[in-house]
Amino acid sequence: MKPLIPVQYTENPILNILLTDKESVMREKGISVTIKVDNVNLNFIEPIDITTIFGNLLDNAIEATEKLKGEKYICIKIGSYHKMIVVSIENNCNEVKWRNGFPVSNKGKNGGIGLLNVQSSIKKYDGDLTLKNDGNKFAAELFLNS
Repeated sequence: MKPLIPVQYTENPILNILLTDKESVMREKGISVTIKVDNVNLNFIEPIDITTIFGNLLDNAIEATEKLKGEKYICIKIGSYHKMIVVSIENNCNEVKWRNGFPVSNKGKNGGIGLLNVQSSIKKYDGDLTLKNDGNKFAAELFLNS
């Protein structure tokens, strides 16, 4: 196994390492991946929150997508709009069941804690998390004040 050299997606080294690692995992699992990152500064976000937010959302997208037969994709977009950082992670998926505004986890007793942690981290930055499902497409969108 060759070592991963982080791609310079952003000025944030933690996010660069995380995106490089997750992109490698996606490709190994046969998932088509698109990463589009505008020139945004995410260095105001604590490293633990970068890991919590992006790690959980990307792991969830990978887990949902790898179960599919046929085409598998994950699209990651990070940009800015009116002084807000906007992040969108979209993937194709099977049917999603919902409870209390969150997708129902198949992970047993501790399932769903990751999204609660994501939401908690986003709130530290006066942000908002929106989860959407349209047929076989799932999207997690987050908005952070920059």
